[in-house]
Amino acid sequence: MLKSFRVDNFKSLINVTFEPVGLNLLVGPNNAGKTNLCHALRFLSLTAQMSLDDAAAACTAEPWNLLNVYIPKESLSLSATCELTLADELLSFSYELTLASEKGPRAQPRGRPFSVSSEILRLSGGKFADTVLLENRGGQVRLLHEKRFLRRLAPGSEPDYVDTIAPTDTTMLFRLYDLETNQRSNLFKRYLASWGYYNFDPTRLRNNQARAMETILEGSGSTLSSVLSTLHSARPRLEKKLIDAVKLLEPRLDLLSFQTPDPEHVYMFFEDRQGNKFGVNNISDGTLRYLAMCYLVLVGDDGVAERGGPPVTIVEEPENGIFVAHLKNLFEKIEPSGRQGQFVFTSHNPYFIDLFDASLQGLFFIKGGETHSTLIKPDPAKLQERLGKFSLGEMHFKGLLE
Repeated sequence: MLKSFRVDNFKSLINVTFEPVGLNLLVGPNNAGKTNLCHALRFLSLTAQMSLDDAAAACTAEPWNLLNVYIPKESLSLSATCELTLADELLSFSYELTLASEKGPRAQPRGRPFSVSSEILRLSGGKFADTVLLENRGGQVRLLHEKRFLRRLAPGSEPDYVDTIAPTDTTMLFRLYDLETNQRSNLFKRYLASWGYYNFDPTRLRNNQARAMETILEGSGSTLSSVLSTLHSARPRLEKKLIDAVKLLEPRLDLLSFQTPDPEHVYMFFEDRQGNKFGVNNISDGTLRYLAMCYLVLVGDDGVAERGGPPVTIVEEPENGIFVAHLKNLFEKIEPSGRQGQFVFTSHNPYFIDLFDASLQGLFFIKGGETHSTLIKPDPAKLQERLGKFSLGEMHFKGLLE
């Protein structure tokens, strides 16, 4: 479970620390920095999956503006602490990553190339006490041989490390081989890479491209038909649970059916009890967005044990095109402790914000400034007192959350 995330010099975020709980909501005016915080979380996750420049390009349409343009600093820092489980043993990880960027607005067509300045992963728990698992200083790398450490380490002795050299255009975490010698480092890597960012696009939700046994919902929703086709074949009971939830918006829905004319395409249809079929082009944007949200909340994936902890799921403005009362029913199914997954939402909608009346610990206000954003965590006790006079949405409207 993610305990804290810190980012410095990412767009409008200067030395910002975010400490999420199970269910979290980011509110604030337009252009305050809510999406920037979501993108910073996404960027750190992507650095465990691809090169730094590819991560920057995947994270933003303008990778040359990834750094704060108002502060003359050519480095970007991100860090995260989390608790994961391996073989029923609770482990605490701490990861710090500092990237250097070449000067100039556009050092290459794709943006400003990044390189690893420093990277360090530490572990506590079991026989590990703030033990360095991985250290990367500008390409000079040392990796802990975990099996040797556990087998040979005696009080006062030095851990066994393997020294190597690595290119600085990716993190060493990304380059790790999945070996028993780095079992815990790879556990953290899988967890970090599992974080999901979603900003559903109605056009992309109607996409019919498919891959065999697809289970990962892509950020824009473009794999919705593909993942639901897999669900239909592999987990019919969960599909029924999903259909029952979507009936709140589309009461005529009786089942989902699919046509796969070739291995690369799948066409999804809604069917009523009379067998009438309706393709996704005849389904409203809001219903498709709600269907995607139901998949995230009710289905997710089965990789919790493999990752060692529940995923982090980030969703931008989930209420778009959806009657908020329907989201209330769906959100009541989210485990607020985060044991089944941590959720981070952004919103401006006062009625959606009202859904967090019982989750005040996860409310965060982002305030924009001339050069940078400020993340504010309102006092839950004060908010609880004000709830007798105003709803949470009214407090946001009246500026009472700062």
